[in-house]
This record gives sequence, C-alpha cells and structure tokens, in this order.
Amino acid sequence: MTIKPVLAVFAGFISWWAAFYGSTAIFAAVWPALIEAGRPAIQENDWSHITTPMLLLLLIMYLWVNPIAGWVTVRISGNRKLAWITIIPLFAYAAWAHFYNLWGLLPDWYNLIVPVIIPPLVYAGGLLVKPEKQLA
Repeated sequence: MTIKPVLAVFAGFISWWAAFYGSTAIFAAVWPALIEAGRPAIQENDWSHITTPMLLLLLIMYLWVNPIAGWVTVRISGNRKLAWITIIPLFAYAAWAHFYNLWGLLPDWYNLIVPVIIPPLVYAGGLLVKPEKQLA
C-alpha cells in the first residue's frame, strides 16, 4: 500500500479548513460586523449576533470551500473515489456541529443545509480534475 492516498485525503481535509478560515478572514476584513458577531459566538457560544445575511454569505462560501477539498484530494491521488473518503470526516464534523452542538443556536434551515451540501460539493470538486491533470 502506498501512502499517497492517505496524504491526498489528509491534504483534502486540511485544504477545506484552510479555505474555510481563509475565506472567513477575507469576508471579515471586508465586512467587520462578521468579526463583531463572530467573537461572542466563538468565545461565549453566543450565536445570537449572527444575522441571516451572514449565514447566507457563509452558505455561498461553502460553494467553493467544499469543492476545494475534493479537488485537492483527486488532484494529488488521481482517484476520484478518494473524494468520498475526504467527505467522511468533513460530514461527520459538520453533522456533529450542526445537528447537535449548534442546533437551537442557529436557524434549523442553516443547520440542515451545511452538512447536506458537503458530499455533493466535495465530490463535484473532484470531478473538476481532468484525467490528464491528475497526479497518478
């Protein structure tokens, strides 16, 4: 067994977090209210300052954050099936966060959408890698 598939999945997982935090930092720099609302959410678990427009912006952000994870995994591994392995920890974390930890603190529609969009978007990111561009 080669280590490349393991590294590809790990890189896909890490790229999701890097894209998430990087995008959030850019949005917060452009929209300072995100910092003001996010600070009590993170520090005190007080999510009441997060507005619907902020949640919609985060959902839009997930439209590129999720595919990045799949793209990185497939680009490194050359195997589209490994995108599904990358999906497992991302979905598991999002399901725990949104179905358990944040349920009742954020709107139900948001808590339902975030985990549900992970599998198709991560896999779609893997489909963006053309066969000749894969590092097989």
